[in-house]
Amino acid sequence: MKTLFAYLELTRPLNGVIAFISAWLGGMFASQGSVENIIDIRLLLVSISALALLSAGNAINDYCDYNIDRINRPKRPLPSGRIRRRDALIFAIVLVAIGIYLGALINRNATGIAILVGVALVSYAFWLKRTPFVGNLVVSGLTGLTFIAGGVAIDSVKGTLIPATFAFLFTTAREIVKDLEDTEGDLKHNLKTLAILNPQLAVKTAIGFMGLVILFSPIPYLFGWYSWHYLIVVGLGVDLVLIGLAMRLWRDASKENCATIQRWMKWDIFVGLGAIYIGTFL
Repeated sequence: MKTLFAYLELTRPLNGVIAFISAWLGGMFASQGSVENIIDIRLLLVSISALALLSAGNAINDYCDYNIDRINRPKRPLPSGRIRRRDALIFAIVLVAIGIYLGALINRNATGIAILVGVALVSYAFWLKRTPFVGNLVVSGLTGLTFIAGGVAIDSVKGTLIPATFAFLFTTAREIVKDLEDTEGDLKHNLKTLAILNPQLAVKTAIGFMGLVILFSPIPYLFGWYSWHYLIVVGLGVDLVLIGLAMRLWRDASKENCATIQRWMKWDIFVGLGAIYIGTFL
């Protein structure tokens, strides 16, 4: 049982839930809430595929970051010895295969996206993560692509570009904050993240992307794409939270504070998803 929980922890289940919901919502946004698509097997398959691929990416990332996590996150399943590195890699390969297979059951475009995501996850973990800022953009791009994949599953991307853009901007900010949190271990293993090369610029860039989320947030309402319910939820639940977190980051970019900020941002993602859902269907 302990081993099972260790593998579950390896996948970062909360992130997996976010990926599942994002893909499902992408399909719902594309179909404008059609009852037929709520129970469409393709939507379930793409959501599970997103969950599997995201979980695989986390496992591959922990495999590659084994030595770094011994410093940054020693309680993670691999550095703590609860899972062997080799087993984690095999687990990740199986999850990638599942994700691509499920994509193949949907349609050709979904298959292509699943393969692209698999390649991107491996490239990120082994190479791109060590390239300043590029690695952050890859993660953000894949996060936004999850919504589009949901639309692709039902043969329409209409309604998915707004949440994809939000996800890209929001995730970029959070990824930079995570890099600021991890500078100690990354520095010892010669990673060249933006947070290491120029910490002040990293702080300003993270705050800048938070600002872009805030500036972008009223646009869907102003153009009549979302209802006023969206504006209230996103204003109070996302924009105000980001303003507070940005001020906190500006005052203190320590490891402990960045850890708190990025956790707040992870939970705030659900508020953003809820705002878009409410704005679309109410």
